[in-house]
Amino acid sequence: KRELKEERKKMKSISLLVILGCVALATANNDWKLLDDPVVDNYAFSFKIGLKPQNLETMDNLFWEISNPKSPFYGNFLTNDQIADLISLPQEDIEKVMTYLQTDAGKACDVHARSSLHREYILVDTCAAQAQIIFPNLNLAVYEKANGHKVLRSTIEMDMGHNMNLLGLPHQLHQFVDTIQDVTDFPLTASRNYNPGQSPYAPSAELLSIADIVKYFEVDYSVLDKTAINADDGQVRIGVIELGNLGFNAKQLAEFQKKYDIPINPVRKVFGSEEVLDDEPSADVQFLTSIGQTMQVWDFVFGDGNFVFAPVVDKIMSTPGAPKVYSLSYGLAENYLGESSVNASNVAFMKFGLAGYTFVASAGDVGPVLDYKNCSLFNAEYPASSPYITSVGGTSLNKDTGVEQAWIHGSGGFSTINKRPAFQDKHVEAYLKKHEGLPDNTNGQKYNTANRAYPDVSAFAAHSLINDNGYEDVEGTSLSSPEFVALLAMVNTYRYQNGLGALGPINQALYSMEGGIGHDVTHGMSYATSRISCAGQYLPGFKAVEGWDAVTGLGSPKFNTLIAGLGHLKSGSGKVQPKKVTQGKEPEFLPLN
Repeated sequence: KRELKEERKKMKSISLLVILGCVALATANNDWKLLDDPVVDNYAFSFKIGLKPQNLETMDNLFWEISNPKSPFYGNFLTNDQIADLISLPQEDIEKVMTYLQTDAGKACDVHARSSLHREYILVDTCAAQAQIIFPNLNLAVYEKANGHKVLRSTIEMDMGHNMNLLGLPHQLHQFVDTIQDVTDFPLTASRNYNPGQSPYAPSAELLSIADIVKYFEVDYSVLDKTAINADDGQVRIGVIELGNLGFNAKQLAEFQKKYDIPINPVRKVFGSEEVLDDEPSADVQFLTSIGQTMQVWDFVFGDGNFVFAPVVDKIMSTPGAPKVYSLSYGLAENYLGESSVNASNVAFMKFGLAGYTFVASAGDVGPVLDYKNCSLFNAEYPASSPYITSVGGTSLNKDTGVEQAWIHGSGGFSTINKRPAFQDKHVEAYLKKHEGLPDNTNGQKYNTANRAYPDVSAFAAHSLINDNGYEDVEGTSLSSPEFVALLAMVNTYRYQNGLGALGPINQALYSMEGGIGHDVTHGMSYATSRISCAGQYLPGFKAVEGWDAVTGLGSPKFNTLIAGLGHLKSGSGKVQPKKVTQGKEPEFLPLN
């Protein structure tokens, strides 16, 4: 029996997208205080060395091929070994880094170094004194958070992707090393967002039950075969990812299902350590299991760390029978995260998609994200802004008109880092030409319309009840992502029972669906608010218009429309055969007829 520490925050209306506070610079991180405590030599110290990923251009091209329904390579996913052969350095170069780590091993203590699943980074466990030998300029110190949690980190101020020289890593290894993680960057912090009910612009919205949502999305459970639903296969399962060691209450989940007259459907497996009960995972599992009804839900729980998703996807990809579609309700502003972390995570999501997994993330709960350094500029929420995942915005049902409208706090807009993928061009250009619903963008400085546009789709974000030590009226894209993922998992199950493989990355298929994905949301708009330095500001965001828009994406789904558009797609005849290559050369992939 798991012993969980109860931590409750009661509010009349709670926004459920958890924002992760993670910064790379020691002095810029107000969450962590430098202590005068001495660093004891045998303090445990662990870090990761990110090796320079290879063949990224080929991987990127291949990602778009295997996820394009018109490509001969569609649906022909790679194995873990094939991905490792593509992305990793030659073994002799990995050994050079390993040899350096082990050269002086034992001077202070042992060094335990091992390669990750796809050999693109090295995980190192050692002690503080030995780490100082590995990185001569390390200068470790003790930092403490307000909750009493302590970590060892270097006092050097730098981004994790540009710290080789400053840490003293030998120059001959720089050609192999891309990032050094958990050395200068601090663990993320899961913190609750602001109370969106305080917005002066929010229209009244209907309180939606599970039955209301199921009816509006026209979910038809009769198309699913019970044998398929209970199959021992990841394609018929739903995955949810929780961060910060946050957990749910199984008893409250059962009570929630009973309240809405839903068959009792417990979470089947939990991976990781749940240390704190929280309403975020409660909302996730209550909506996934209730809209997904008898679907098998697996919960993957991860602790603190920097906001790089490689360890997350590696854990899932190495778990036998793991679900093929995932919901994530966490995010961070791109400029608060940094380009190195964004790029590293994009590679992780690329791997995930190449292996046939679908990653879906909440778009955010602050409207267009304001740049915390300059509140007049728009930023973007990550990973919702990654081109390699599907982002879900928010809508509400207007209480007075009965019309679905953009949720006023739904995040969306344009990435500051990621370029716009080609499949978005037609939709985004049509949106821009209308000149409707666009905030002022004088000289193109407020937001960059040439970059990745998000969200891709939307679902209901306000208002619904969750059971969190009593029923609470909550809102947030942490509701809309599980709603959409539950429908996707049912489409995957429909495909399974008809002899078709998992969907994998779905964006190109979604954007190519003639007639849309269900409901085209054309009412309402978002307002840009923020946390940190811009809190309390309400700047006009984006309006919902016909077609794709930067607050509701392609709109909200109808289940049978998703079945028609995604449920019958067949894999292409081409087979991917990446060749093992040496550093710096791009491999070929050829169709094998």
